[in-house]
Amino acid sequence: MASKRCECRYEAIIQFQLPQLYHAAMLKDFPQTLRSIITEWLDEATRPNGQPRPAGLFLCGHPGTGKTHLAASIVRRVISMGKSIRFRRAAQLYQAIRDSYGNDSVSEAEVLADFVDAPLLVLDDLGTGSLSDHERRYTLEVLDSRLNANRPTIITSNLTIEQIRDAMDDRIASRLNTFKLISFNGQDRRKGRKSA
Repeated sequence: MASKRCECRYEAIIQFQLPQLYHAAMLKDFPQTLRSIITEWLDEATRPNGQPRPAGLFLCGHPGTGKTHLAASIVRRVISMGKSIRFRRAAQLYQAIRDSYGNDSVSEAEVLADFVDAPLLVLDDLGTGSLSDHERRYTLEVLDSRLNANRPTIITSNLTIEQIRDAMDDRIASRLNTFKLISFNGQDRRKGRKSA
């Protein structure tokens, strides 16, 4: 009975954290070799405080190749382990910072804390915005703060690290070079999907 309650509680957290499209994402959706890499990485990333952890995981590749699906399946796995993880789109970071300007109910520091303080963070779709100075500044702030606090980060992007260096910032690319890289190739899996 208690096990059933835990599963229901975890499922509610998963559904709160993830976009609806990815509620059912699971690691078993991916090949065994990739699952093994992710499982090993997660074992290191979820070590107790004070123990060394990997800087992060960088999932890059063309649109529709499964990066966000994999990130969502990692979220599901971490939550089902009873651990804390936060899933946010990069665009949410930039918009929340903009919304904090002149807003007495939330400060820039509080917005940043949502992204910086999570033991494990997924930052989805880095590099898909306007690539403005604003976006560069806050991406660097989040990455630096998380690296300095030994908090692993999972980043998904359609851009390679070299493209991020050219389009965004050398410093951002330098930090991402410390992450474990998983490249996605193949066709856009969304092509041909029929809408209901």
